[in-house]
Amino acid sequence: MEDPTTNVIEEVDASSLPSKDANIKVSSSSKCNMNNYLNALGYIICVVTSYLGGILGWFGGKSNSELNNQYQTLVTPSAVYFQYAWGLIFISEGFFAIAQCLPKYRETPMVQKSIGCVYFLASSAQVAWTITFGYELMIVAFVSMLVLCITLLFILYRQWTVVIEEMKKVNTGIRLGDIDESEADYSLTTPPPRPSYWLLRFPFAVHAGWISICTPLMLSVLLVSLNVNESVELWTAVICLPLLFGVCMGLLLREEAGAPSYVYPLTVAYGCVGICWELYAPSQVILARHDESSISLMKNLSGFCGICLMVVVVARFSALFLRDQCMKFKKKGDDDDIVEETMDEDECDAYYVAA
Repeated sequence: MEDPTTNVIEEVDASSLPSKDANIKVSSSSKCNMNNYLNALGYIICVVTSYLGGILGWFGGKSNSELNNQYQTLVTPSAVYFQYAWGLIFISEGFFAIAQCLPKYRETPMVQKSIGCVYFLASSAQVAWTITFGYELMIVAFVSMLVLCITLLFILYRQWTVVIEEMKKVNTGIRLGDIDESEADYSLTTPPPRPSYWLLRFPFAVHAGWISICTPLMLSVLLVSLNVNESVELWTAVICLPLLFGVCMGLLLREEAGAPSYVYPLTVAYGCVGICWELYAPSQVILARHDESSISLMKNLSGFCGICLMVVVVARFSALFLRDQCMKFKKKGDDDDIVEETMDEDECDAYYVAA
């Protein structure tokens, strides 16, 4: 990936730059505020509600897996894909809920400005979806899922904005001499292997990617519950998956500072492969509702989107990695040339003095 010190051209107000002594680190003496408490509370409520409703079936008497089998659609991933996805989401967001209360992260812009209380709203929307879906109130459940998707995407957008702003501050500070380049802190802006990325950004990229798959699924479930003609369900799926594919390709091919984004497209690809896997051996509900051509169309479309996204991710990552290695090698060679020229000048001066 590109060096963050070479990607940003725009200037920022010098008065907003931290001094050399302060750099961009946050004081460890700060205390948790309302946003931190709401985020932790939202996570706990969301996990408890999801377990009681989604697994034990406390709301309506049916678990999520039973309802998914009852309202099977053309964009329903295989059940095992649901388990792994939600497991990763809840575990990673659990680490976030803990990390955002720690002194190192709790007052950073990535927590207070990009996430704020929006995660609590997302958790509330997920709780509302769990309850309404359990009681088979599909219209309200779809609205809740849509709100959840919008809030998660909004978090990703705000995180991207904070990354660019922080990179501008640091890079401008280096150019003005307010920050020593060797002491610049990119911990909140750079991708992995930084721990802050895995704790503060990765959970929401996975969650948003999975909910982006589940939103068209919930729309299809709503259509099935309303006994809408199967052709409407088919065309809804045919339109939604390519739209998601286009969004993911845009994220992968962006050239802005901090780009590209890999986690969201990979999660969408994972969901598409799960849909394709399920349609290889469709349930009796699907066979009774759709003909072979419709099933084959969605199987091929979802498989193409999933595999193509994975190939692009690998190709994009490999190309950027090789480019960065070449740039580092070239920079090292230029530095060696400068050192050699300096040594030659010193030798000439020494010879002149001796003469």
